[in-house]
Amino acid sequence: MKWVLSVLAAVMLVAGTKAQVSPSLLDFSRPALDWYQIETDHFVILFHMDKSGQGASRSAQVAARVAEEVYGPITSLYEHEPDGKVHIILKDYEDYSNGAAYFFDNKIEIWAPALNSPLRGAHDWMRNVITHEFIHIVQVQAAMKSPRRWPLGYLQVLDYEDVRRPDVLYGYPNVIVSYPVIGLNNPAWFAEGTAQYQHDHLHYDRWDSHRDMLLRTRVLEGEVLSLTELGSFYSKSSLMREGVYNHGFAFTLYLARVYGVEVLAQISDYLRSWRIWRVEQAIEQATGVPGQEVYESWLQELNRSYAKAVSPIKESLVEGTLVEPEGFANYFPRFSPDGLKLAYISNKGEHFGRTSLYVQDLSSGSVVAHDLGEAFGDYICSLGHRIKSNVTGAAAWRPDGQALAYARQRVTSEGFLYTDLHLIDLDTEESSPLTRDARASQPAWDSTGTRIVYVNSDDGSSNLQLLNLETGEVRPITRFANGTQVTSPVWHGEWIYFARLDPGAHGNDLWRVKADGSELVPVLQTSADERSPAIANGMLYYASDESGIYNIYRFKPDGSEQLTQVIGGAFMPDVSEDGRIAYATYRWDGYKIAILEHPATIESTIQYAPPEFITKTAAPTASENDGDIRAIDPEVLSSTLDREPALGTDSLQVSRYGANFTSFSFSPVVRLDQYVERRLEGRVRGRAETFWRNLKFGTYVSSREMLEGMSLFGGLLIGPGSHQDGQIIAPANILALERDVFLQFNYSRGFGFLPGRWSPQIAIELYNIQRQVENGLSIDEHPCTACLPESTNADLTYGLWEGNVYLRSKINRSTVLEAGYRYSPYRVTTNRFYSKELTDWIPSTSSRYYIGRSYMAGVYFEARRSHRESDIMRTGLRIAATYERETGELLRQFDVEEGQLVPIYDTDVLHRMRIDLDGGIRLPGQFHGTSHSLNVRMQASTLFGKNTDTFYFDYVGGLSGARGYPFYALGGTETLWVQAAWTIPLIPDIRRQIGPVYLDKVFMRLYADGARVQPASRAIRKDMGAELRLMMGSYYLLPTALFVSATYGMDAFEVELDDVFVTTQPSVNYGKELQWHFGLLFGFDL
Repeated sequence: MKWVLSVLAAVMLVAGTKAQVSPSLLDFSRPALDWYQIETDHFVILFHMDKSGQGASRSAQVAARVAEEVYGPITSLYEHEPDGKVHIILKDYEDYSNGAAYFFDNKIEIWAPALNSPLRGAHDWMRNVITHEFIHIVQVQAAMKSPRRWPLGYLQVLDYEDVRRPDVLYGYPNVIVSYPVIGLNNPAWFAEGTAQYQHDHLHYDRWDSHRDMLLRTRVLEGEVLSLTELGSFYSKSSLMREGVYNHGFAFTLYLARVYGVEVLAQISDYLRSWRIWRVEQAIEQATGVPGQEVYESWLQELNRSYAKAVSPIKESLVEGTLVEPEGFANYFPRFSPDGLKLAYISNKGEHFGRTSLYVQDLSSGSVVAHDLGEAFGDYICSLGHRIKSNVTGAAAWRPDGQALAYARQRVTSEGFLYTDLHLIDLDTEESSPLTRDARASQPAWDSTGTRIVYVNSDDGSSNLQLLNLETGEVRPITRFANGTQVTSPVWHGEWIYFARLDPGAHGNDLWRVKADGSELVPVLQTSADERSPAIANGMLYYASDESGIYNIYRFKPDGSEQLTQVIGGAFMPDVSEDGRIAYATYRWDGYKIAILEHPATIESTIQYAPPEFITKTAAPTASENDGDIRAIDPEVLSSTLDREPALGTDSLQVSRYGANFTSFSFSPVVRLDQYVERRLEGRVRGRAETFWRNLKFGTYVSSREMLEGMSLFGGLLIGPGSHQDGQIIAPANILALERDVFLQFNYSRGFGFLPGRWSPQIAIELYNIQRQVENGLSIDEHPCTACLPESTNADLTYGLWEGNVYLRSKINRSTVLEAGYRYSPYRVTTNRFYSKELTDWIPSTSSRYYIGRSYMAGVYFEARRSHRESDIMRTGLRIAATYERETGELLRQFDVEEGQLVPIYDTDVLHRMRIDLDGGIRLPGQFHGTSHSLNVRMQASTLFGKNTDTFYFDYVGGLSGARGYPFYALGGTETLWVQAAWTIPLIPDIRRQIGPVYLDKVFMRLYADGARVQPASRAIRKDMGAELRLMMGSYYLLPTALFVSATYGMDAFEVELDDVFVTTQPSVNYGKELQWHFGLLFGFDL
C-alpha cells in the first residue's frame, strides 16, 4: 500500500530517525587506539596510548589530580554533587584544543593539546579546562528543572494531505511539528561566565589582558552585546561567540564582587523553578534587583571606568597604518626577505575560522590569496561552539623569497587529524609536504634555507624540533614532558628564540636555545606576558602586556623600549630590514594588519589597569604545578596489566578500559497524529473523540558508550484511543493498539583486523508501525435467500515491520560508503466481525501482503561551507547516490487448497537507482546587511524490472519534493525533480526574547520546481512558491526552525487509476491549486 511511505516519513521526520547519511556527522572508526582508565573517588579518566608511548597518559594523570582537587570546592559552592562518577575522556589524536561537557551524561571530553588562541591569554591548559568543564557539569545540573535522566519531552503534531485515491489510505505529511519541552534554561553567558570564574579561590582562568582587551574595545565603541544576545550562540560569528564568553565572564565577576560569590549558586537554584524561563527573573530573585537593571548598572560602570582609564592613552596614540582591515582573524604578518611583500593569515569574507594565506605587494597594494583549505582545528568550547582555529599559525618565508612554509592539517590513514608542514611555491602555486604525521606547526627557516625549526605537540607538552631539508632528518631541540608549552620560534644565528609557558604559570616568558639543544636560557622573565619574539638587525622585538595593554617592545639589556601605544592591542611583530614593523592590531571588530613605518621609542609609558569590579583577588590555589607528573612507561603498562593494575603518579591505578555506558535517558512524547478523520460510515465523530483517537503517548530512550563506540536509540508510542472497548490495560489489547516503534543500534569503533580509518561501522535499525482502518473492508452478504445483498464492514489492522543492517565506511572527511540489507514484511489483519449471513462472529484472520528483501549500496559526499546563516541558508554541496536490488513478494490473490486459503504472491526483482544533489552558493551583494543565496536541488530515480507494479513507484511531490502537487500526484518508475531557490533575509537580526523563545531572524525563500514522472507522462509539471522561514532558539540551548510555505501548481493533469479499483471516477485531477505546508522542527532539513 502506498500509504506506507506516508507513515514511515511521518514517524522518521518527527523522531529524527533514519536521516540522510551525513559525512560531517559520522566520525572515523580509529580501531587502532588502545584505551585505558584511571578510577578515582569521583571520576573515571579514560585515555589512549600505543606501544610507542604516544597518547595521553600524562594528561590523564593530571586530569585525575585536578578533578579531585576541585571537586569539593565546586560541589560545595553549588550544593550539588553528580549522581555518579563523571567520566573524563582525554584525546590526543587530533591537533586542536577542545573541551566539551555533556551534563546529561556525566561526561567530559578534553583534547590534550594546549589552547593557543589570539583571543585568550596564556594559562595552564589542563588545569583550566578540567575545572571549566567540571563546573559545567555541576552548575548546569544544579539549574535543571527535571532529573538528569529525563532531560526533555516532545510535543508533536502531524497532519496529512487530502486523500484523493482509493489506493492510498491517507496522504503524505503537510504539517510536521516537533517541539521540545526541556527542563533547562541556562543562558550561555551564565554557563560560560561561571565556568571561567570557577571559584573565589580557584583561578586557573583569569581576567587577563586579552579578556579585558575584547571587552574594553567593544565598550568604548558602543558595541556591547545585550543581555538577550548573550543568552545563546545563535547566528554569531566566532568573534561574537567569544564575546558571549567574554561578556559573561566579566558580568559574572561583577555579580560575585557586588553580591557575593553565593549569588552564582542562588541564580542557578532559581533557574530550577518551572515558573522562571528567563535569567532576568532568576537574577531578580537572587539579588532583589531586576536582572536588566543589574546588567545596565554594570554597563554604566564599564563605560565610566574604561573612558577614564584610556583617556591619557587617546592623547598619545602611537599606532601603524592598516594594510588589511577586512576580516577579524588577521594574524602573523611576515615581511618577505626583500621587504617588498607581506604574507599573513586572514579569514576575510568568512564568519568563522577558515583562514587563507595572503601575500600583499606593498608597493602596489595588490593581494594574492592562497587558499590553504578548511581550518579544521577549531577550538570548540564547552557547549560546542567554535572560537578560533589553532592550526595554520605563522607562515615562514624561504630566504630566497620564492616560497613559504606553512602548517596545515590532514587526516592520517588511521583517522588522526595531524598538522604537518607544507611548502608553497608562489610562482607555480604548487604545494608539497615537508613532513608527514609530524604534528608540526609554526615553522621558521634558518638563514641558509636548509633547516626549519618547528613546534611539535604530544600529550599536553610541546617542544622545538629541527628538520634538515637536505637529509630529511628530524632532531629534537627541547625535551619538555611536564606540560611546558613553546611557541613562536625564530632564528638568530645558531640561537633559536621562543616564547615559553611553564606548568601552572599565567603568561609566557622569552627563552633561547642553541639549535643543537644546548644552552637553554631565559631572555626575559617578568610578571607580564611576553610573546611573539622577532629578530631584526640584531635586535629582539616582542609583544607584552607590561603596561596592562599589549604593545610592541624592543629589548635592551638595560630595559625594554615601548614602540606602540594603542587602546586595543598590538601583537605578532615582524620587522623588515629597513626597520618597519608589521603587526596584528586588535580593534573591537577583530584583528587587523598594520605597519608602523618609523618606530620610535615612547618616552613615557602609560600604565593601564582594568576596572576593579571585574577582577578577582587571586588567592592561593590548592596546587598549580603538575610538573612532577610523567607519562606512563608503555612497557611497564603492557607487562603489568595482564596481572594487576599498573601504577602511575599519585599511586593512581591504571587498568584496561572495557565499555562503560551512560545511564538511560528518557524523553516523554505526546503526539497528535491526525490521520483519522471525523467522518465514519453512518456517523460523525465528535471533536473530542477524534482528538483522543489521534493522540499517542510514549517515550524515546537512549544510551551511549562513553567513547561513542556504541549507541542505542529507540522509541515507543501507542494510541490508547485506537482500541474500541476501552480495555486498554489487558496485554492482548495493548498489542492491538496503534503504535510506532523504532530501535537503532550503532557500532562505530571498527574492527581491529581492519585498522584503517575506513574500518566499517555497523548500524542496525528496526521499525514497527501498526495502524487500524475502521470499516476498511466491505463484504457483500445475503442474510436470507430472498434478501438483497447487504454490506458488512470489518476493521483492518496493518502491521509494518522493517529491519535494516548497514555497513558504513568513512573513507575521507567528505565521503561515506554504505552497503546494507533490508527485510520488510507487511501484514494485514481482518479484525473479528459479526456476519449477518452466518449469524456468527468471524474470527480475525491475518496474512502478509508484502515481503521485501533488498540489497543496497550508496555513496554520500558532503562539502559544506559554514557561515552565520548556514542554519537557514545552506551553501556548499551534498550528493547522495544509491543503488538497490529489491526482491518483492506482493500478495495478488488467495487460492483454496485442501479447504484452506493459501496466499499467492507475485515475485518481482527490481533495480532502483537514485541520486540526490543539493548545492548552494552565497551571491554577491547583501540585503539588510546580510548575504543571500542561490540553491539548486535535484532528485532523480529510475526503477526497472520485469514487473514494476505501482506499489514500488518513487514519488517527487509534496513536502519533500515539488510542493505544488500532492505527494502521490507525481509518481512513476522514472522520476526527476529540479528546484531553484533564492533565499533572502527579511529581518536578519530580530534579537528578541519572549519567555523561553529567542527570535533570531526571518528569511524568505522563493522557489520554482519542475518535475517529470514516467510512465504517467513526459510533460514537466511546474510550480512556484514562497516559504517564510523564522529561525528561533528555545531555552537558550536548542535551535527551533519554523516554516510555512505556499506553492501553486501551474499545470492541471489527471492520474489514471488502476482497473482493480471500483470508483465513480476513473482518474484523479491535480494542479491549478495552492498547496500549504507548515513545520516546526530543529532545522530546515526538508
